[in-house]
Amino acid sequence: MLCPNCGTKTTNAHKFCRNCGMNLGPVSQAVSAHLSHGGASAAAAAAAREASRRGTRRMAKGLFAGVFVFLLGMLMLRFLPGTAFKAVGAVITLLGVMFSLVTVLSSMRADATAEASPAPPRHVPEGAAATGRLLHENTVEPLPASVTDHTTELLGVEVIDRGERK
Repeated sequence: MLCPNCGTKTTNAHKFCRNCGMNLGPVSQAVSAHLSHGGASAAAAAAAREASRRGTRRMAKGLFAGVFVFLLGMLMLRFLPGTAFKAVGAVITLLGVMFSLVTVLSSMRADATAEASPAPPRHVPEGAAATGRLLHENTVEPLPASVTDHTTELLGVEVIDRGERK
């Protein structure tokens, strides 16, 4: 780690900077807190990936079952004689299509609600001020045209004051 005051390279074991004497206790606490939250976010990302895989497997199984029921109904329509069997085949075919649609739509809805859930709050150390600006925003403040612009204004005021006194 580097000393935030002078930039001297130090270790987490040092309590004070060897070059400038700055107290490094709060800095090392902030670094350790940051690293521990990074591990938690990695575990959360792994859990999210596993949940996504489970949802994908569930959707694939549901689609497979829906297509199977659809094909069973189509086979009944095609090869079984009689109007009763054809009606049952048509109902089974429609059930297969409906089951497939419900499976896909429920998976899409679950993905949409997972994306819409709010992000976990960021860890902000106590006493840290908000920056208010992003890195891609312009952070350079415009400078006056000349450094001496404001100093010459005062000279004119003094001349007027001297003229009134006489």
